[in-house]
Amino acid sequence: MRDFEEYFEKENYFLPWNALTEAQREEQRQWQAGLKARLGLVMGENCVISPEAHIYEVERTVFGSGVKIGSHALMRRLNISIGDNCTVNSYAVLHGRISIGSDVSIAPGAKLFGENHNFSRIDVSFKRQGCERKGITVGDDVWIGADAIIVDGVTVGNHVVIAAGAVVTKDVPSFALVGGNPARVLRDRRAALKDSPEIEGLISDFGKRAKNEWRTAVESCKAELGEAVRPWCDAAEIAAMFGETPPFMSREDYIDKLHSMERDEHSYERVLSVGYALKAMGESLNSPFEYVNKLDISEYLSSLPWKEDAWNGGHNADILATAMYFNRTQFGLKIPENELFGWLGRNIVPQTGVWGMDKDGDFLLPVNGWYRAVRGSYGQFGVPVPYAEKTVDTVLAHKERYPRGNACYTLDIIYPLWLCSRQTSYRITEGQAWAIEQLKRIAESWRPGFSFELEGGEVSLQGTEMWFSIFYNLCKYIGKERLLGYEPKGVHLT
Repeated sequence: MRDFEEYFEKENYFLPWNALTEAQREEQRQWQAGLKARLGLVMGENCVISPEAHIYEVERTVFGSGVKIGSHALMRRLNISIGDNCTVNSYAVLHGRISIGSDVSIAPGAKLFGENHNFSRIDVSFKRQGCERKGITVGDDVWIGADAIIVDGVTVGNHVVIAAGAVVTKDVPSFALVGGNPARVLRDRRAALKDSPEIEGLISDFGKRAKNEWRTAVESCKAELGEAVRPWCDAAEIAAMFGETPPFMSREDYIDKLHSMERDEHSYERVLSVGYALKAMGESLNSPFEYVNKLDISEYLSSLPWKEDAWNGGHNADILATAMYFNRTQFGLKIPENELFGWLGRNIVPQTGVWGMDKDGDFLLPVNGWYRAVRGSYGQFGVPVPYAEKTVDTVLAHKERYPRGNACYTLDIIYPLWLCSRQTSYRITEGQAWAIEQLKRIAESWRPGFSFELEGGEVSLQGTEMWFSIFYNLCKYIGKERLLGYEPKGVHLT
């Protein structure tokens, strides 16, 4: 009878995530104290190390909190660090120099070999040639399946799933599902997110709220209307998304009001705001922008402060290109587009795909400048952008510094990702995963009447127009814009 009871008492060490008995907890205190004294193990709180695990030839071993080592796991010739809440199941083998992040599960029979024999010489036995250690690195939130093998020199990214029996001989990118011998990436785990009922429902619900509440949001901002140009234009663009006119006056009077704001001058308000507000309402400007014909395009663009202030350069390039666009599309005028695209193409930085210089690794101004310069030129005229993949690399690196950006920062990221995706699918799943997180963030932050906590919770015509447009652009990037039920028709259309 005693042997029968002992058999089941061992269960908790084969399943070390189970609650230990009081006797086992005391056994662990003594056992871990012995391991620390004998082998120099460093362990966090709430670790469980089976007395039937085999841990030998320790150089350095550091376990975080909540690490569980099952019975008959073999850990030898160790120089290893394991983060918090990791599990090494029974009959797994960890050998050599290994670094493991947090929340990692190593299934039964999996093997990590952070060491390898040298065997380059054939005149000497491989046993006499010694070993080398490149080491293995495993990121956070990784599941290493049963009987999988990871060889020396491999780095496994975060959020990876390694299928049972896989033989991993090359680095594995974050979010990958890999399998086979040799292992290859079967899919990106994030790819299915955009098709989930949760995301599709979130988009549909947001669209319904926008349709029901846009008028209230616009009416609550009536005090913004005055002599300033942009509020009148933002209101027109918001209403046009839903096929309506702003609720302040008749359509004819509103169009007259916009026409009264026309000026032949190089300014955002007079070119982009007025021009696109009229376009959104199905109207054209009364007259072209004559000032464009007085400029030497290359000389003007060269005079802008691209290196030290790429935002300023892109902003002014956007105004100029948009004035040219309206001159051609609404008045049939010949425009110097060769000079525009010639200068932009010659002066873009091939290594980054943007204009201007970064400062201390921060691409905020160059990325913001890229959006403005390209929106008005390549995007508006339908010309392929140069160095699209380099641009994607730069923008994805930039987004890590602004994961919860304001409207401008978010727009400056989603637009280049969307526009470049029309030319290349390079890193699109990574970009779409970011877009989905932004959709969740924005939807969760809207309040009745479309105030938003993202920028202080205040309603403004400019903010409402931008967030409506950003949400649409994010949806279009993941191919779900039809679920939304509205479409930007102003400055921030795609």
